[in-house]
Amino acid sequence: MNKNIVLLTVLVLAFTIKMNAQEKDSLTTTQKLKEVVITAERKGLDLSSKAASKLPLRNIENPQVLNTVNHLVIEQQGITNFPDILRNIPGVTKGWASVSPYYSSRGFAVRNYIRNGMVSYSASDMDPANIEQVDVVKGPVGSLFGSGLVSFGGMINRVTKKPFEEKKIDIGYQFGSYDLSRFTADVNLPLNEDKTALFRLKVAHTNDGSFQDSGFLKSIFIAPSFLYKVSDRLTLSLDAEIYEREGTSQPQFSAVGPIQSGNATTGASTPEELELDYKKSYSNNSIKLKDPARNFYAKIDYRFSHKWRMNTNIVNGYTANTGNYLTFGIPAGDSIIQRRISNYPTSKITTLQVQQNVNGNFKIGSVKNRLIAGVDYYRYVNNSESNTLNGRGGRPVFDELSINGDNNNYNAINPDLISEMLLGYSSRASKTTQQTLGVYLSDVINPIKRLSIMLSARFDRFFNEGTTDYTTGVTLGAYNQNSFSPKLGVVYEVIQNQVSIFANYNNGFQNVAPVTQPDGTISTFKPQYANQSEFGVKTDLLKNKLTATLSYYDILVKNTLRADVDDPTFTTQEVSNPVKGLN
Repeated sequence: MNKNIVLLTVLVLAFTIKMNAQEKDSLTTTQKLKEVVITAERKGLDLSSKAASKLPLRNIENPQVLNTVNHLVIEQQGITNFPDILRNIPGVTKGWASVSPYYSSRGFAVRNYIRNGMVSYSASDMDPANIEQVDVVKGPVGSLFGSGLVSFGGMINRVTKKPFEEKKIDIGYQFGSYDLSRFTADVNLPLNEDKTALFRLKVAHTNDGSFQDSGFLKSIFIAPSFLYKVSDRLTLSLDAEIYEREGTSQPQFSAVGPIQSGNATTGASTPEELELDYKKSYSNNSIKLKDPARNFYAKIDYRFSHKWRMNTNIVNGYTANTGNYLTFGIPAGDSIIQRRISNYPTSKITTLQVQQNVNGNFKIGSVKNRLIAGVDYYRYVNNSESNTLNGRGGRPVFDELSINGDNNNYNAINPDLISEMLLGYSSRASKTTQQTLGVYLSDVINPIKRLSIMLSARFDRFFNEGTTDYTTGVTLGAYNQNSFSPKLGVVYEVIQNQVSIFANYNNGFQNVAPVTQPDGTISTFKPQYANQSEFGVKTDLLKNKLTATLSYYDILVKNTLRADVDDPTFTTQEVSNPVKGLN
């Protein structure tokens, strides 16, 4: 009996020891499991809202209308050029194509010159390989972005890809119709073990043809970026975009009239009535331009506390335009196409922008404030060389083509013949320098829950040093000008984070140069202003899956130059007169 008890006791102890060992092994195994991190990202309108307001402002509480296209849409659609990205933006259409296209937003021309909220001037649209997303802000944006490279109709801002903490190598190749061949590479590397130094490189090489009988694009794009987290408070960023581009420009047609009268008429009311063959370029691949661009960026971000931070941004850019360029005129009668030539021996543009911002996120009593105060300096220098009488202001006719008849001279155009025709023209080299110094302030307050009020203002001092003719040494067109731009926005969230109603008063401005009148006098003018009044509704439903904006806006432009009614040879400025004698 005692032996049985002892045996049972031994078995129980052995079982207990085995169970403990299994539990220990189980714990050991659990500790060896690799960490699994599940992340989700909300990119798009909220990121666009921060870029448009330069504040941590959600789209639902932003009083201005904006649209966005993120990198997922760009990749899924296989987009290889910038204009195709904007096909996804409602209310934005491609206008004058040229090399760097103009787009139309709310009835005004706007161009793709803003990158991460800073100037990124380029003679052609930049390659989309480095784009994280594209923002389009609707309406004037003068209070924060000034006047230099934005429009009364809005602003196009491209947000670029940034280095991140994980290693990634992504290689891609696209081919398709019209001789498309495109290679891309994306390499992201942490440079040290604690992942405080990060490097990313985007590369793209493109060869593309055209659906027309001629037309091509060859380009190389390189975009390195480096980010260094010096401390928990200080971060440094360096970026560059280097773009080498050669190609033909897209055909553009306009009505032309006799040189003596300047009249430009056509009998057609629609493009179809011109009976143009859209598969013809009316040119050939020897008529081409080179449009390199090199932009360099630096940013210093420093956090004083959880309430205050500052950032310093520096951008230095260079772009050029060299080669031959065709435009097409259609005289009255609509049966002839005039091939008009332009030659750009050299056109070099350099830009410099330095911007200092201070951001605050604090409370005064119970009222929440989100504040930005900034100083902005921008310098633009254009060194150009062109042939007098054939620059941008006037393009001589090379030859004529029949729209519906035979054209034995269709391919009888090349750079040598263009140069031969321009031998009789004198070369004109000039330099234009412009500078702008601006200060701005924007504050969003929340006096009560769900109500946001934005108050913004900007003051600009514009310095135009004029255009110097290197041949004569004479400088003309110098002038200085002051501009003030206010903004007011109100948003109330009817359903918090989902539905809001908004209203805004936005202002934009453009500097207006003096005009030399026919009698030799010089007239100075005020800046041109565009004032927008707008109200509407925004939704952000189904956990950010369904967003919509419905708004009504009115844009009034004042101080527009026009011909004097009493003497059309003189130029005058429209000035509002609310009360007799008060301008």
